[in-house]
Amino acid sequence: QVWLNSKRNGEAAAIDAYKTALALGGSRPLPELFEAAACRFDFGPEIVEELMTAVREELDTLPA
Repeated sequence: QVWLNSKRNGEAAAIDAYKTALALGGSRPLPELFEAAACRFDFGPEIVEELMTAVREELDTLPA
């Protein structure tokens, strides 16, 4: 999700959000850490499909 955020919102924004989550360390529950990283604490089929679609699209842009 961090990678996808970097593709959508820019690398700097994604890294900043990720670093914000890392700075919280173990002081917050996992769902809050994901939220701080601008990610969803969700591993259901919808989010996995969204991520895999983005990965497939990215792979399609790479040379064979």
